[in-house]
Amino acid sequence: MSIHPHQRPGDGGLRQLALAMMITALIMVIEIIAGLISGSLALLADAGHMVTDTLALGLSLFAAWMAARPATPEKTYGYYRTEILAALINGIALCLLVVWIALRALQRLQQPPEVLTGPMLAAACLGLAANLISGRILFHARMSSLNVQGAWLHVLSDALGSVGVITAGLLIRFKGWRHADPLVSLFIGGLIAINAWLLVKRSVNILLEGTPAHLSLAKVIAAIREVNGVVDIHDLHLWTITTGMEAMSGHVTVDSLSRGSEVLSAINHLLAERFGITHTTFQLEDSKNA
Repeated sequence: MSIHPHQRPGDGGLRQLALAMMITALIMVIEIIAGLISGSLALLADAGHMVTDTLALGLSLFAAWMAARPATPEKTYGYYRTEILAALINGIALCLLVVWIALRALQRLQQPPEVLTGPMLAAACLGLAANLISGRILFHARMSSLNVQGAWLHVLSDALGSVGVITAGLLIRFKGWRHADPLVSLFIGGLIAINAWLLVKRSVNILLEGTPAHLSLAKVIAAIREVNGVVDIHDLHLWTITTGMEAMSGHVTVDSLSRGSEVLSAINHLLAERFGITHTTFQLEDSKNA
């Protein structure tokens, strides 16, 4: 029994992803320790933001590893959906983290505690440096992979969080404004919330086999109808198997079944070149029998 091998396009940048993930994970641990020592909620929130970066980088690597496993008669698509399930769980966990940060920040706004700015500033500066290094590592690889581009954007947003922690540390150290720590933690919590919501939303849409957000079904249909020999198209379905792998099925009415192979080849070429859809299944119908 032969199982069709599904290949995901654009799995480049794995070495860069692995290196960036190791740097981010190391700084995340350092910020957690420094946050506990200094008592800075903003630093702990930034460490939580780095968790999102580590997960984003790790998911791309994990998906590539799972993609190497062959499809089986029991799992004809292979193990690609494991990435989506992991993303959904991570998104929900991050939403819970945001709630914790918000509750702690509101408590601290009423009674801001003393914060040791030395460890706070040292860890935040180290975190910013690590973000810039990771961003530089991923800068060129992001052009060849949507996964890497998403991870690169995560790193940039975390760099913004590190700048916020540094700003809070300086305000506390030189101005004595202790409210800066919980306010910055709320700002960082907002950044995490945005990323978490997008992660959950995208994961649920894929699991529900919704139309990929970056594709317009109307434009895809219009493009197929422009192919020479196509009379009509109906019962069209467009969904995502996993990140970077879209699939489509449908019924295509052609002017003559004798040209069916030629028309089908033209449709597949169009979908791959213009929309990046590489896995298609079409049933051809003769317009004369419609």
